Amino acid sequence: MLPLQRKKALLAFISEHGAATMKELSNHFGVSEMTIRRDLNVLEKEKHVLRSHGGVIFRDYFGGGEEPDLASKQASNQDVKDHLAAYAAERFVRDGDVLILENGTTVSRMVQHLGGYDQLTLLTNGMETLNRFRPLVSERNSIICCGGMLRDVSGTFVGPVAEEFFGRYHADTLFLSALGYVVKEGFTDPNLLDTQVKKAMIRSAKKVVMLLDSSKMGKRFFSTVAQLTDIDVFITDQGIRAEDKTFIEDSGIEVHII
Repeated sequence: MLPLQRKKALLAFISEHGAATMKELSNHFGVSEMTIRRDLNVLEKEKHVLRSHGGVIFRDYFGGGEEPDLASKQASNQDVKDHLAAYAAERFVRDGDVLILENGTTVSRMVQHLGGYDQLTLLTNGMETLNRFRPLVSERNSIICCGGMLRDVSGTFVGPVAEEFFGRYHADTLFLSALGYVVKEGFTDPNLLDTQVKKAMIRSAKKVVMLLDSSKMGKRFFSTVAQLTDIDVFITDQGIRAEDKTFIEDSGIEVHII
């Protein structure tokens, strides 16, 4: 295989699988890891892939459009998001809880409803969530934020350091969101790095509460955050279709429509 052919085949393989290790690529294409490394350096310069420790991640998106910036997400459906956040904070938080809040614009709004609780420990990978919770930090409440690589478009820390961080802790409840939901792929987001951290959050939590406004249902993005079987509670608004509500309830999920 000529170098140009191998580079195209390499990109096709990575895009299909989402990510791969150097060893996997070397074995699949029958060339040395040094050769693979040179090819990946070219693909990274062309902004097709993102190198990580021992491997590579596909950078391009497909299937659901590009990721909106944080300001655009914050401006969308504000009233609905506020209602979902207030309900989740009132119904599913207790004094002394260890909570994980990711940086979604619905979940981060929960922070303004946590002032009445004592002895909360909050874990997050999000700058927005961190800044909103900062006024509540005292002897009563504490926050621990992971390190990692900062994605400016989402305001989140991602990568192996962030993933390892959540593996160290055991939370009572994770409050999670996504940019899309369809039955087959589940809850999806545009960026694999963000979804990998969210999956680490799910593994660290005893209970997972998904907050998703109904406008996101029927939309699909690049990478699956979670399937219905990964969550315990689903909170959404009155715009949910009857057939979607029935399917989610029949899957054994506790559904709350606000």
